[in-house]
Amino acid sequence: MIIFKQKKGRTMDEKYTWDLTEFYKTDEEFYSDIDKIKELVEKVKRFRGTFKDDLSNVAACFRELEELDRIFEIVSSYATFAYHQDMSDTSRLKKYKMVESLATTFSEATSYISPELSKLDDSVLEELANREDMTEYKLEIKDIIKFKKHILTEEVEEVIAKFSEVFGTPENVFDLLTNTEFKYENVKDSSGKEYEMNEALYSIYIKSNDEELRRNAFQVLFNKYKSHINSITELYLSIVKESSISCKLRHYESSLDAATQGDDSNINVYNTLVREVNKNLSLNHEYLALKAKMLGKDKVHMYDVYTNTLVPEDDKVEYEDAKEIVKKALSVLGDDYVEQLQYAFDHRWIDVYKTENKMSGGYSAGVHPMHPFILLNYVNSSRDVSTLAHELGHTMHSFYSNNAQNIFNANYTIMVAEVASTVNEILLANYQIEHEEDKMKKAALINEQLDMIRATLIRQTMFAEFEEIIHDKVSKGESLTSDNLCDEYYELVKKYFGDPTICDEEIKYEWARIPHFYRCFYVYKYATGITSAIVIASNILAHKEGYVEKYKHMLSLGRTLESLDLLRLVDVDLEKEETYEKAFDYYRDNLRKLEELLNS
Repeated sequence: MIIFKQKKGRTMDEKYTWDLTEFYKTDEEFYSDIDKIKELVEKVKRFRGTFKDDLSNVAACFRELEELDRIFEIVSSYATFAYHQDMSDTSRLKKYKMVESLATTFSEATSYISPELSKLDDSVLEELANREDMTEYKLEIKDIIKFKKHILTEEVEEVIAKFSEVFGTPENVFDLLTNTEFKYENVKDSSGKEYEMNEALYSIYIKSNDEELRRNAFQVLFNKYKSHINSITELYLSIVKESSISCKLRHYESSLDAATQGDDSNINVYNTLVREVNKNLSLNHEYLALKAKMLGKDKVHMYDVYTNTLVPEDDKVEYEDAKEIVKKALSVLGDDYVEQLQYAFDHRWIDVYKTENKMSGGYSAGVHPMHPFILLNYVNSSRDVSTLAHELGHTMHSFYSNNAQNIFNANYTIMVAEVASTVNEILLANYQIEHEEDKMKKAALINEQLDMIRATLIRQTMFAEFEEIIHDKVSKGESLTSDNLCDEYYELVKKYFGDPTICDEEIKYEWARIPHFYRCFYVYKYATGITSAIVIASNILAHKEGYVEKYKHMLSLGRTLESLDLLRLVDVDLEKEETYEKAFDYYRDNLRKLEELLNS
């Protein structure tokens, strides 16, 4: 098999890296902005205790806060991106930790604003929201009214703010442990050939047609997590406990209630998702049974689930080719959309390749008022093309929103954050399937589409169920060990993957590998995101009149509407089971197409 060789250091062509000089050309400029932040923090603090006497002070405070947010976002983004390029570089780590500490100072200094405003009568807050000098900040006041009962006293909010840096420690330790300290032994294929092993390369090996390589990579990866399972359990449980304590202090019914309200969502959306996915698990089992048949097996092992035997072993896509494929696939969104993609490629918005000590995975981060930045770990696999399209979806969402809204209103909620990215993935998959003439390659592409839906709609819902189980037990005061967590996860795996799957024992440690668990109840939004995206992409592909412009307008609205209302603008209602039925109809249709191709 062809294996991408990890690039050493930061020596590749600069066009494949971020140009961080857009932020600062010298360290002096960076530290100058640090000083500005400290000055602005003091200015914001001076408004403490003045709101009840003069409402014009609220607008003045928010103007200073807007400038503080703007500079802090630039400083924070720069330090984070530089650190993620090389997490072993101590000078980058120093800046990152400095900004992390500054975030605590920022949070502490502004912690009085919400409590002080929440003391005002609702009628006064409504008057404040409608003042001419508060036009740009109206949503901030609306949020105060909405979350008033969950805002604590100034003193308590200030104490919590002082601890904000500490609360982030478990996630930071997990990232350092798994990204820089985990060293894996090499893995062998069926011929005895050895390959280097890391998280990024695992994503290639687990899809290999060589069963021995898949099994060895699977065992090496999860045995590494097994060897650290007690430490990771403590890291994770500390996050769950912090969430449980916080939600009780803030008078939420549960961590899930706090999370969904914070997402601009509600428990009904979460429950509808879990119920509808569980109702359709037999369809997932049916797909896994077909996958076993494709592999010539009675049942699949967990290390077989991601392989696509229809894809040639030497299947790879160079990055330059991937860019062209993505542009063609997304041309259905209009010339202006594609032109902006090309601008992003040409102006180094993307840090492309996997390098030593680089942050694993991928993300897109919008930086107001600059432009979004994408981190990839491109290893020339065909799946990387989909990842590129996915992250560009996030980027274009941020691009539209940042250009239309101020820094307060541009940051769309997590509830809609995965929608545009997954729309792009689906549009890419449909383009590739439609333009493929070879029957087996077409079948392979449909199989990839099915795998994407299985991994995003179904697997992420399984993760969400796991989170709910653990959070519920912690809230009831149960003492949990690593064995408890592993056993709970293993039972869910058996339910979701069903009889066609041999649930290998190593998979019980998979929960310990999921970084998103350190952001409580984040993962269910991947599942609602793909559900929304399937409906949206289907409407785009059906060429519904005016729909593309309506969709892009929705992306430009940031958080100026409630998230569920934003989605209703593009005909998606996540509180109705019919929406999820459309997603599973799409899954079923693709499964039937694959069966038909394989039997023809």
